[in-house]
Amino acid sequence: MLPFILLGILQGLTEFLPISSSGHLALAGQFLRVQKPGIVFDIFVHSGTLLSVLWVFRERIFRLVLAPIRRGEDLRLLGLLIAGSIPTGMLGLALDSVAEAAFAQSWAVGVGLLITAAVLFSVERRGSASAKSLEQLSWRDALWVGLAQGIAVLPGISRSGSTIAMGLFCRLRRTDAAEFSFLLFIPAVIGATLLKLGEVFANPEAHNALWGSYLAGTTAAFLSGVIAIRFLIKLLRERSFTPFALYCLVLGLFAVVWHLAKS
Repeated sequence: MLPFILLGILQGLTEFLPISSSGHLALAGQFLRVQKPGIVFDIFVHSGTLLSVLWVFRERIFRLVLAPIRRGEDLRLLGLLIAGSIPTGMLGLALDSVAEAAFAQSWAVGVGLLITAAVLFSVERRGSASAKSLEQLSWRDALWVGLAQGIAVLPGISRSGSTIAMGLFCRLRRTDAAEFSFLLFIPAVIGATLLKLGEVFANPEAHNALWGSYLAGTTAAFLSGVIAIRFLIKLLRERSFTPFALYCLVLGLFAVVWHLAKS
């Protein structure tokens, strides 16, 4: 059960911090010979991180659920989230096979991490001229953020880092860019889960002895996800992305050099 808990913690922390959860899981498998338990566990821990977002932003999400009845700005935000999910879904499907192949190559993961580092560095160099609130987000802005989330299906490219950075490039305030990024995560996970459910129900008996471990990993992902979201929002109010950019730079270079050294 311990490996499931550790992987759940890893998923929860790296999903929301701008350091790429897929990149870390890929490198963990290649460097440490630690393999993910499979697609069912993957769905469970992603459900845990989904619950993290639902919990932290529960007031906003409650308003979004009631938006079709109450209308107003929340209905517009709901529409923006739907619009942003369109390029995410299209790119996610188009890049799925490429992402699967890249997952097994340390150099590809390293390049993805270097791209994440470059994006985070560029955001900091751009300065803090962002002034728009979430209510001022345009439809074009939402599509750009959704596009960034779709590209982040590639291992090493951080989903949260890419989407928050794109929000900042669209001149959103830092905490509002983070909130839109986390809200956009909800339909992405639900959509990806629905696509994979067939694999779960294909042979449910094979998992009978693992449900307790799956639940433990999900709980770990939920708790660590809540911590990561709150930490990142607080950090965005007070500090920059630079430490995360440096971390991705070092880890990315290490992954590329490690691949070259063993070739």
